[in-house]
Amino acid sequence: MYIRFLVVVFTIFTFSLAAYAQQWAPVGDPGLRRDVELLKTYDIIHGPVNTWPMSWRQIIANINVSADQSYPAHIMRAIERIRTKMPHKGLRASAIARYTNEPSLMRGFGDTAQSDMDLTLSAGITEEKIEANVLFNYIDHVSGDNVNLDGSYIATNIGNWSLYAGAIDRWWGPGQDNTLLLSSNARPMLSAGFRRINPKSFKKKWLNWIGPWTWDMFLTNMGKNRHVPNTLMVGMRLGIEPFNNFEVGLSRTLQLCGKNRPCGPNMWARALIAIGDLDNTITDYEPGNQLASIDIAHSITLGDKSLRIYAEGTAEDIEFAIPYQYSRLIGATLTAPVGESGENLSFNIELSDSGDVLAWLIGDRRDGVMYGHTIYKTGHRYDGRTLGHSFDNDSKLASLAVTYTKSDGEFYRISIRTATLNWDDTSRNIVSAERQKYQSFEFFASKRFEFGHLDAKMNIQSRAVTLTQGILPRLAAGLTWRIDI
Repeated sequence: MYIRFLVVVFTIFTFSLAAYAQQWAPVGDPGLRRDVELLKTYDIIHGPVNTWPMSWRQIIANINVSADQSYPAHIMRAIERIRTKMPHKGLRASAIARYTNEPSLMRGFGDTAQSDMDLTLSAGITEEKIEANVLFNYIDHVSGDNVNLDGSYIATNIGNWSLYAGAIDRWWGPGQDNTLLLSSNARPMLSAGFRRINPKSFKKKWLNWIGPWTWDMFLTNMGKNRHVPNTLMVGMRLGIEPFNNFEVGLSRTLQLCGKNRPCGPNMWARALIAIGDLDNTITDYEPGNQLASIDIAHSITLGDKSLRIYAEGTAEDIEFAIPYQYSRLIGATLTAPVGESGENLSFNIELSDSGDVLAWLIGDRRDGVMYGHTIYKTGHRYDGRTLGHSFDNDSKLASLAVTYTKSDGEFYRISIRTATLNWDDTSRNIVSAERQKYQSFEFFASKRFEFGHLDAKMNIQSRAVTLTQGILPRLAAGLTWRIDI
């Protein structure tokens, strides 16, 4: 599969002559994401910001703040930090080494090790007509291939649309510690798609009310190592901002086709219009496994402080074209300046439950169904990990994170988490075989040196018994060293 991808990359790179390249900001930099959301609150960045990867053109469009504009010092420092990360034309390269005695049970928005030792070599080019990035990853002590090309992609633009192919991480939704539909918890799947670059509003009055909008859509083959080999997945996400600093995201994923499953035009039509999955019939007439999500986020300023509140609900089923049986997530982030040099302190609290209830908060509950399916039994998972919530079905998580960001971008974070894994005690959770508690206290530091960037993490956690990693050690620690060329 990856050989075919490299052929596609080479072909497009050689023959693409009609488009202007556009780079996006990938999943994995929590400092950049905090700065983006902070500038969004102050209306410096326009349009929805809850779909990652995110267009660099959207991020940098309005950050050329003149000296006579008055913003607090911590906002001006956030602008400067983003400017230092802006992509430049030409060649680029980097090397990343990661080491840990135990990979994290929960993978948040940040870039974390997948095994005890990872090594990544990256090379890319951005020119007027095309952009390409190739990553060679070596992962020690894994059951599958030790080498992969995760993170590699090719992109070219036609007007305000970016066409892309590659194995890229996605994070759809406002959640900081987790998200319910698509996160970076699992390895990225090789996919092709198109996304909107500049989230400008419609000019027509009857559509102008939705405000700035974004769109991302992709198609992927989920591979052979599944209950139904070569299942196809389609993902779609629309982000709108009908009111200033009030965002709404509508997302959907569909699993269909695959070995010995129908895949004709009629099946695609039934899946796309969400008719035919009412009774879970387990027949050839059922269009497959579908999840739908809605999320909202609202940002306000409180003097020199900013507050961002958000929520997400992801539905496992559809009845009469209306999503129902929801898992849910809510959270809030408060950011305040520290001193007069541009430093800031942020507090994030987040609650999530990957179990199903009939309505978003109330109603009957069904066990073990959010990420599974009667036909596609491997479900909403890839390479042994869930595409959404890190703890799979029927798990609750409460987290509190406090982050201190210095003016130069270095930051220090303390996170406290308490969770109940598989709290309905079913056999359908791939992380925990039974109901059990999990708690952790994590310290994270990110510091830049003259010859690279160092991230250090230490996690004191419960000795939970997991299906994916065995018995967790009481103390887990890791280092990540990055050098950009």
